[in-house]
Amino acid sequence: MASREADVLIVGAGISGLIAARTVLAAGLTPLILEADTRVGGRVLTEDVAGLPMELGAQWIGDTHHRMFALADELGVETYPQFDDGETSYEIAGTGVLRGNEFHDRFADELAELEKVLRRLDELAAEVSPATPWTAPHAAEWDAITAGAWYDAQGLSPVARTLLEICTVGILAVPTVEVSFLHLLFTIQTCGVTSELFAESEGGAQTTRFVGGTAEIPKRLAALMSEHIVLDSPVQFIEHTADSATVHCRGGLTARGRRVIVAVSPALAGRIMYDPPLPGHRDQLTQRMPNAAAMKAFFVYDEPFWRADGLNGQLISDIGPARMSNDTCIQGDGHGVILLFLEGEQARTHGRWTEADRRAALTAELVRHFGDQAARPLHYVDGEWADRQWTRGCYNANCGPLVWTTYGDALAEPIGVIHWASTDTAVEWSAYMEGAVEAGERAAREVIETLG
Repeated sequence: MASREADVLIVGAGISGLIAARTVLAAGLTPLILEADTRVGGRVLTEDVAGLPMELGAQWIGDTHHRMFALADELGVETYPQFDDGETSYEIAGTGVLRGNEFHDRFADELAELEKVLRRLDELAAEVSPATPWTAPHAAEWDAITAGAWYDAQGLSPVARTLLEICTVGILAVPTVEVSFLHLLFTIQTCGVTSELFAESEGGAQTTRFVGGTAEIPKRLAALMSEHIVLDSPVQFIEHTADSATVHCRGGLTARGRRVIVAVSPALAGRIMYDPPLPGHRDQLTQRMPNAAAMKAFFVYDEPFWRADGLNGQLISDIGPARMSNDTCIQGDGHGVILLFLEGEQARTHGRWTEADRRAALTAELVRHFGDQAARPLHYVDGEWADRQWTRGCYNANCGPLVWTTYGDALAEPIGVIHWASTDTAVEWSAYMEGAVEAGERAAREVIETLG
């Protein structure tokens, strides 16, 4: 059986794992990344479709994602702005399909209601520490109810309540009745304010894209330390003592090190066997932080025909199958590309349909919003994350009621020589690439400090 040794063993070659490895390497320590998949990137996945990079995984950064901008600059990955010019198409609470200006004029009062609720969310979130949300003054009260229950209690009109649900599911990728209200406030606070979460344009979380595809980031990171990465080596078992660890991979590879950083989502970290077993408090947490569900579907056309009609390629619909869409054309290329999002219940349901049935239903939705030309794409591709063996879900690991206040302190706290990373453990932009960088840096600092 093959064996390797390093100062720091890192489970997972997503952005957190790669950043952690780079950081400990810069400190003079030797890292070794053990990745289950045959590629690096984790929840970043760019696939080539007729020569165009399609982002089946993470795609955007926002204006306040300073770590990611700095990383892209360092790696020589250029960025470009997300297209946002024109009107959005709405289909909400029985309104039929309405263009943005008409929708806003007709439902100005309902949108004003929604704005008041968003400002109230910002006020409450300001009381939550991202590092210790269970210490908030009203943590017990907020963690005992779901975000959906709190939304329902605000007395919103059907249009406003539906919009709020769609926008929130777009962030959390689960229905709001599955998430504690404290977790929603934590999410808002890690990202600043609701406007930074929900906005598509300036100030939002989806303002900027990467030339060549998001996968250029992990690929270039990996190229800088390729001798420290082993692919196709799923970690099955971690033995740990007071000052060392031995990691066993499927296929026979054994790695020994002084510290371990587990840089995968809590749910996947909980599927690894540990000897001695981890405390029940930690295991109970990972049983209660499931990965959410999301699917992206891309339609490629010969041109972005919707722009000539004054539309920005975005739709918001409660009929679906997709609840949202985006103009995701590639800079410098003339093709038109529309991305449809299926998140939460939509991903769970339609992800089990045949591709032909799913494509037909999504095509019908696009035709409703953008006209008959939408029925004639050149290419179609989609992908659902729950079926991927080494991710088993998408970008969010959400806490239901009573998880934060009961188990939250186990999320990032090291256990002996074992440390935890992944974006799910971040205190800034959790569930985003920005959070993945922050978490990887934090875990690496912990290791560097303990090893002197």
